[in-house]
Amino acid sequence: MVGCSQKGELMSEDFTQKLPKNGNDEILTAIKDLDTHVTQIDNRLQNLEKKVDERLHDTRPIWHRVVADIAQLQAGQERLEKGQVAMSADLVRVSRDQIVINDSIRKMHLDFHTIDDRLRPLELNRNPSNSST
Repeated sequence: MVGCSQKGELMSEDFTQKLPKNGNDEILTAIKDLDTHVTQIDNRLQNLEKKVDERLHDTRPIWHRVVADIAQLQAGQERLEKGQVAMSADLVRVSRDQIVINDSIRKMHLDFHTIDDRLRPLELNRNPSNSST
């Protein structure tokens, strides 16, 4: 086929032209060689599949342990997050309580100053200067 692309030539090419012309023995030999090669590839593939299965079997307990560890970490993280929320609520409550306590102490301190201011003149009147002695 003149003027066809290489792909077109391959598709229209007659592969039977490449077979040996010396008889059926050479064809049978080529088929046996091909069968031997396919058998070798199949054996190699089976060995590879066996190794992969063995590796999977060896690593399966590791993966189970990893998954269990991840589950434990997630559960621990959830507990920590819940604890943080509870601590935040407690901190707000303690902060409000501290404000109330501070206000009470301030009021008591002011009351002491008021009492002291009222008591001082009384003490001065009670103890007049000792000039008469």
